[in-house]
Amino acid sequence: MVSRFITISLSLMLVIFFTTSIQSIAQTYTFSYTYQNVTRVNGGGTLEPGDIIEVRALMMLTANKKSVTKNLYYLDTIATGFNYVANSMKIITNEGNLFLGTYTDNSNDDLGAYTTLPGGYRVLRINIGTSAPNVSTTDITTNTGGGTVNDKTILPKKSSTEYLFLVAYQLQVTATIGDILYPTGTFYFTDNSGSKKTEHSKYPGIMVTPNQALCNNFSSASFTAESSFGSGNTQNRSAGTINVPGYNIVNMGSSDPKDGNFAISNNTSADGTTDNTGPYQPTANSHRVFNGFWDIIGDHTGAADPAAGNLPAAAGTNGGYMLVVNAAFPTGEAYSDIVSGLCPNTYYEFSAWLRNICGNCGIDQDGISSYTPGVLPNLAFTINDIDYYTTGNMQYNKKWEKRGFIYKTGPTETSFKITIKNNAPGGGGDDWVLDDISLATCYPNLIMSPSDTAKVCKANIVNLYDTVRSYFNTYTNYCWEKSTDGGNTWIGTGVCGSKTPVLKDGMWEYVIDTTFYSVAADSGTYYRVKVATTKDNLTDVNCSVNNSQKVFLKVYNYDCSVLADILKSISVRKSNSGIPSITWATLNEEGIRNFELQRSIDGKSFTTIHSTLSLYNNGGIYQHEDPIDFNGTVYYRIQINGKKYQSAYSKMVSLYHLNNVFSVKANNPFNTKLQLDVQSSTDGLMDIKLMDSYGRMVLRKSFSATRGNNVLFINDVSNLPAGMYIVTISISNQTIQQKLIKNN
Repeated sequence: MVSRFITISLSLMLVIFFTTSIQSIAQTYTFSYTYQNVTRVNGGGTLEPGDIIEVRALMMLTANKKSVTKNLYYLDTIATGFNYVANSMKIITNEGNLFLGTYTDNSNDDLGAYTTLPGGYRVLRINIGTSAPNVSTTDITTNTGGGTVNDKTILPKKSSTEYLFLVAYQLQVTATIGDILYPTGTFYFTDNSGSKKTEHSKYPGIMVTPNQALCNNFSSASFTAESSFGSGNTQNRSAGTINVPGYNIVNMGSSDPKDGNFAISNNTSADGTTDNTGPYQPTANSHRVFNGFWDIIGDHTGAADPAAGNLPAAAGTNGGYMLVVNAAFPTGEAYSDIVSGLCPNTYYEFSAWLRNICGNCGIDQDGISSYTPGVLPNLAFTINDIDYYTTGNMQYNKKWEKRGFIYKTGPTETSFKITIKNNAPGGGGDDWVLDDISLATCYPNLIMSPSDTAKVCKANIVNLYDTVRSYFNTYTNYCWEKSTDGGNTWIGTGVCGSKTPVLKDGMWEYVIDTTFYSVAADSGTYYRVKVATTKDNLTDVNCSVNNSQKVFLKVYNYDCSVLADILKSISVRKSNSGIPSITWATLNEEGIRNFELQRSIDGKSFTTIHSTLSLYNNGGIYQHEDPIDFNGTVYYRIQINGKKYQSAYSKMVSLYHLNNVFSVKANNPFNTKLQLDVQSSTDGLMDIKLMDSYGRMVLRKSFSATRGNNVLFINDVSNLPAGMYIVTISISNQTIQQKLIKNN
């Protein structure tokens, strides 16, 4: 089966990228220009410095006794930002299989050659077809010397009268982050009428950008079009707002969708059956499309198991729809939308769920069914027509897979065009389904201290703290807000500013505080924090985040100074066991309910770690040891609580604490091995997990660690794709996370 690609444009005219058809005296020529990110072919990713892409320039032409193509060759001047990978020129099938062999870069030894011309121009050439001479580097740009293609030429075939082959070669990225690359290439030939033809292709652009993990804490942005395709109780639905000029939407059937068609369906069977257990080709099965080829599945939306998806909907029952694509060899758009109402200087996740639905659609180089997966779907995600991400090859594994990337809007950017396009030259295979397209904003976590109620006496200082933790370091602007009507209406307190976050345990973090003297009228007021990526975004409800807990302020109508006078002294030192020991003494305890010992590691946000349940009444000395597992300065204070629920605080004391240390230093970035220098406060079994940017565990190791310094080596990481990873190290209920970068 040869499948064909369709294009969906929701608000734009149809565009088939880098594809041209030429007809001349019974001859038809079709061209397509694309690439694959070889470095990210498994799992997908963005294009980074050092990555290798494989350029794939496709040509399909008719050839019989009366239609002959002559002087056929391919020429490319290597674009800025790339280095040619030596001896990588070849002819391949549309499935990516090598045809005959590779070509060296040397002059006159085969049909390919590469050289640098005067002026620094780096040029490669491949002569194609019967009787093609070897390429000489001395006249590599001559307009003669190509080969002939007729009905006896040995080249990969699409059918008995059509040849379909790809010129392929590899380029390594030398550009830097933020550059846009434009690979090029040109076919030259003479058609049956003797007319000289040129087909020049220039890719619209590939952005060089770092790989980032998808965010877990997010909120969806606005779409103007359908992203999950709705649901219904019929197997197929109409196109609705999905407009595909020049292409037909069809119902699922025994031979549909054919080449160049698509369906929107809740069941990918040929006749509405829900049974996916029947045979595949080469055994006939009329329930499957094309009499035994495609999987019979349901959509993805709301599936209990995201990888498995939903079961196909039975006739007359409601089921979610998905886009079902029968892709052809030319590259082109599969989804397009204009997204507006975006926030400047903000990270967004653009993602979709995909599944390869044919495990036996392949054809061999002679156009005969091979009953293999064939061409694997490989899609490009673009912003404003520039490629930012490729999915890599979507293997046939009977699973839905999420693919996506992180994009940061510019300082004033509030809208852009998003596109998903076919990046694989199709043919046998490249049949897939698409669902749940999403654009999401990666939001920070806001953690208030105290988390619910702040209690204070009148005319005393109120201290409120909020810890801002985010996957990205852009939410640097903040404002404190208050509400006097139970949290329904919020106004600014005038306390606003910006802070620089620091990386801590894999997240960007900073602490902000507000301090003011309480008055009786403040009692019953709620407080919270609002953050945004820019100062202007703080005033936009769609671009600011206020998901912190709201803190209730309770002001007691008492003078708390008498409580503070009860405390005689407070001190901290190391005990014989090496842990902090806190001592405080009182003069008398009349009117006291209890004492709370509070700890802080930043001197601002305090947590109660001990509360006295019995008192001396006439004064006494209290002592408590704190087995804290912390490396650095630790702070303590006493909260004195009166019987009338008023409170006061002692002065703050501190201790530089080094006994219990747990720290990790890694070689970052890493390449062929990962070295971890771990300082442990205890002996025990250390568990190390390495997660990729999709949250999948790619490696797990256990080591016997001893108290003190441990140097650990993990050597089996050279085959991991380049990109961002998170390493998690755990021992004795202690855990540290760090972001790492893998380079090639």
